[in-house]
Amino acid sequence: YDVVIPNAFDPDMFVPVPPNKKENYFLYIGRLNDDKGVGIAIDITKRLGIPLKIAGQGNPDRFLKGQPHVEYLGPLGVDARKEVMAKARCGVVATHYVEPFGGTAVEIQMSGTPVISTDWGVFPETVLHGVTGYRCRTLEQFVWAAKNIDKINPHACREWAINNFSLDRVAL
Repeated sequence: YDVVIPNAFDPDMFVPVPPNKKENYFLYIGRLNDDKGVGIAIDITKRLGIPLKIAGQGNPDRFLKGQPHVEYLGPLGVDARKEVMAKARCGVVATHYVEPFGGTAVEIQMSGTPVISTDWGVFPETVLHGVTGYRCRTLEQFVWAAKNIDKINPHACREWAINNFSLDRVAL
């Protein structure tokens, strides 16, 4: 009764694309509210001139206003979600609160895509800094991480996520 059992994921539900098939956009996927960090994702990508796709539930209007580099995809079904996660250069999971699990970060990594996250809550357990993405505490660190995201090996992201959060691993 003294062990934490993390969420488990079926690797077959996430199909990576080869690195040369990645598209030039960052991805935010989650609820469209401030505490999930969508504003940080917008700020980072705007500073660097990188297109951002956002997907999820909620009203996107205030996040889209004056942000021509942001595209709203709406809530996505399983197949569309799988594809957008695999083709992204990076997923941004910049939660402002102490995230208890943050399954999206694991799903993005299982798709063979690196993650930029905050450095508190669960992310020290789910994002391996410098291997599957970067964990950040300041806007300066987020910008640095975005500039260096291509140094992360997509294959390492998927392998690490499978080795730690697949159904077979968690079942043990």
